[in-house]
Amino acid sequence: MREAYMHKHHAFRAIAVFAVAAIIPLASSAGAADFKGQTIQLIIASDAGGGTDLIGRLMSQYMQPFLPGKPKIVIKNMGAGGGKIRGANLLMKAKADGLTFMQSDTTVVQPSTLERKSARFDPKKFRMIGAINRGGSILFVRKAAMERLKDKSKPPVIVGAISGTRSWQALPMWGAEFLGWNMKWIPGYKGSGQMTKALRQGEIDVFATNNVYIIEELRKDGVIELLTQEGQPEENGYSTRASFKDVPIFPVMLQKANPPKIAVQGYNSLMGPSQIDKWMGLPPGTPDDIVAAYRTAYDKAVKSKEFLKVANKQISKEIFYMPGKTVEKMVAAVHDVPPEALTYADKLKQSTALPPGRRRKRKSRARTGAPARDRS
Repeated sequence: MREAYMHKHHAFRAIAVFAVAAIIPLASSAGAADFKGQTIQLIIASDAGGGTDLIGRLMSQYMQPFLPGKPKIVIKNMGAGGGKIRGANLLMKAKADGLTFMQSDTTVVQPSTLERKSARFDPKKFRMIGAINRGGSILFVRKAAMERLKDKSKPPVIVGAISGTRSWQALPMWGAEFLGWNMKWIPGYKGSGQMTKALRQGEIDVFATNNVYIIEELRKDGVIELLTQEGQPEENGYSTRASFKDVPIFPVMLQKANPPKIAVQGYNSLMGPSQIDKWMGLPPGTPDDIVAAYRTAYDKAVKSKEFLKVANKQISKEIFYMPGKTVEKMVAAVHDVPPEALTYADKLKQSTALPPGRRRKRKSRARTGAPARDRS
């Protein structure tokens, strides 16, 4: 029987292959970490009530008994108005003593969004604790619009989008460019809830989400057909989500179209961070014994039956876990994408009426970091 939880060490195709990483023993040359009597601050880069907030609170609740000394954990939300950037800036300069850690998401590690002047951090320097991936996005089309998808003699299907960059938007962008999809974009929606309503009303025809509950409800009501899925990266390619085994994997579809290398790199620059999804990290320079303590607590928490029972109800029916070392490799690989590929992705975004990233020279990242964007 397939468990909802899958403990896989994923790889990210076309960027790098990630070795399977073992959890570091809870010790170092300086001795084991101990937080007895301490109060630890968890920065959650999201408003209270959002998906990132839910995961951060749930993870910290189940991690706390496994942290040495069972410290008290207090939560600081940093949401609307650039909270993700401010949270990452704060983590970047926080004391590396194990008393501050952060729950964040795809936004902070996405190259195309790491261009804002307000950002002063480098995600490659964070000591990653671990990450939860809720499963890749599924792109779907309103049934009534399906016949127009590949017929450019007919009105284009309308893609609803959140302003800025969301990883799933690479699916319709590259699909229109290389698979002949007939599409027009309407950005400006505030989230999947608003887009679901717009799709039901026929205002838009296409969008994507990894939220299985939204997808199942739309399918049950006969509103949509599933077009493609992001795919779950593995060492030798991709696998489907357990709930969507018959839905084609987009990178496989794209490969058959034989796109140029720069196009694949541009696609990876947008989609790579989505594989990381909801990650937890410590400040740069955090000693290995402290990192090991957090990674061990995270590993035990995410494997616990109690956590999985709650997470499968509140977060996703499918929970994919990545250890901290694997997350660090994925972040590094995403940021090794050449500038030409980021420019390519920006130009493709401009063709859809989505704003490009605010590009700064890469050498500015070496100072204290890179720029980022905001959104749960």
